Amino acid sequence: MTTPVLEVKDLRVHFFLDEGLVRAVDGVSFDVQPGQVVGIVGESGCGKSVTMKAILQIVEPPGRIVGGQILFQKSSGAPVDLARLSPKSAELRAIRGAEIALIPQEPMAAFSPVHSVGEQVIEALRLHERQWRPSGPRLSRTEARSMTVGAGCASAP
Repeated sequence: MTTPVLEVKDLRVHFFLDEGLVRAVDGVSFDVQPGQVVGIVGESGCGKSVTMKAILQIVEPPGRIVGGQILFQKSSGAPVDLARLSPKSAELRAIRGAEIALIPQEPMAAFSPVHSVGEQVIEALRLHERQWRPSGPRLSRTEARSMTVGAGCASAP
């Protein structure tokens, strides 16, 4: 059995509002194996986007992760619990966008129907590489094509 690239275990994200507590994500668990694509589906308002934002530590206040683990197996080293990292930490910023990314399904943020999905993903990866790691290695076209990315899906290389 292979080690999952991503393990989400009993994730809980709550929003603390004046009107009361909202349990937006209440005990979600799933694994993403190397080479596997996992689609997160459900009714509107069921917590899909909050789950994905929690993985990247970009849940907007007054929401916060109150329980669970988000174990990410980096290519080198032991798994990292993303839920325990500070959202502004250098370690999480190095992972966000470069190794794990979110593609929202908002109409103004969606893929262009005129261009191939692959070309749009390659463009985003190139821009990200230039912005965050100007001296680092560039992603080749072959490497970018080997990544499977889709709106509402998590993917592992």
